[in-house]
Amino acid sequence: MQRLASLKFTLASLAGLIIWLGLGVALGQSKLLTASFVEMNSQLIRDWLLGPAWSQPLAPLWFLLLCVGVGVMLLNLGACTITRLLPRLRSGNALKGWLLTLVHLVMLVVLLGHGAEMVLGHKQEGLSLLPGQETTLPNGLTLKLEELSFVGDPSALNLPYRRARWVWTTGGFQREGNQIRLKASRQGRELWRGQLRILEPATVAGLRLTLTDFFAPEGEGQPPVGVKLALVRNPLTTLFFVAYGLWALLYALLAVVTWRGGPVRQSTEKV
Repeated sequence: MQRLASLKFTLASLAGLIIWLGLGVALGQSKLLTASFVEMNSQLIRDWLLGPAWSQPLAPLWFLLLCVGVGVMLLNLGACTITRLLPRLRSGNALKGWLLTLVHLVMLVVLLGHGAEMVLGHKQEGLSLLPGQETTLPNGLTLKLEELSFVGDPSALNLPYRRARWVWTTGGFQREGNQIRLKASRQGRELWRGQLRILEPATVAGLRLTLTDFFAPEGEGQPPVGVKLALVRNPLTTLFFVAYGLWALLYALLAVVTWRGGPVRQSTEKV
């Protein structure tokens, strides 16, 4: 337990995790694995590992070893909390000790929550629709794109990523003018109909429906612009927001207490 909680072990595991993440960035840039990483990010990790992941085994193997690395960090965090932080609550600067312990405990909750997010709920991204087109999802939900309004030059949608970001930043992406009207139904019964804009999701049948992007389809006779949608349901969303907010607050308080040197210790000497 003491070895798991040691600073040397912490630094070694953290360095290994950073190196492994860097390797993942390099692999994600290669043409061979780009599609695999896109698929991984567009659905639940559970569904990805049980389905298309193994068409390129290198991608899931990298991810599983990443999970092992994160698991090692979790062990280190837990061991450090038990062997080093909890005993400090009985002596020294009690306020600083409690804050440091709570920061570690909340971080454990956040990391465990991220792990649960991989297997709980529903996630489907990159769902493409053209005006007038509809699609039925495996859960029986039917989405129809009734209207689309796009203000701007559609050709900019096919620019390379960095160039497109520059164009939309300098030209000013008109979020209010770029919107769609969508209808959601199940077995012919309308569940929801309304407008969507980027950064303004709607809740439909327990799913968060988000307009994530516009795209310009290629080919003659095609509409100039289509949309990409995301459907997500995560039962831990509220917990994530609360945990992240609490972690940031505790970390800020810890920084203040550390900067001030903590409360003055009371003398235990007898007069």
